[in-house]
Amino acid sequence: PSGGMVMVIWGLVVCPSVVILAFWAAQRYVPKMSVWTGLSISTYLLLAPGLLCKIFDYRITGMSGTMEIKNKHESIGDFAVGLVQEGGMGWFGAIMVVLYAMVIPAVKLVLLVAAELWRNGSPKQVRWARKFVIVLKAIS
Repeated sequence: PSGGMVMVIWGLVVCPSVVILAFWAAQRYVPKMSVWTGLSISTYLLLAPGLLCKIFDYRITGMSGTMEIKNKHESIGDFAVGLVQEGGMGWFGAIMVVLYAMVIPAVKLVLLVAAELWRNGSPKQVRWARKFVIVLKAIS
């Protein structure tokens, strides 16, 4: 299926199913999990199809569409690789794309899950959970 269809299926079927399972597990293992935390985690699940599916799909033509100049179908990873291969300052753009589309969301997700799991733990874990939330606020 096309990237758009995969994202629709992911958004309407997979994410709600994972959220329901997460809430069930949370009630069993982390009884006071916040609804907002569950919703935040589910929004990060929407990043997966954006990283894996072809999201850039464009065609550049000339002479009233009779001459094809460029036809691209890229995922965000392909786009970053293409930036590096272009040369010049493309490497800087690739680093920014990877940083803002992959690294920062992954770090935020890890911090969010860790903060949620430790917020009702020992006093040391609670202190760390607070620090994680402060870092989350700072990078958001």
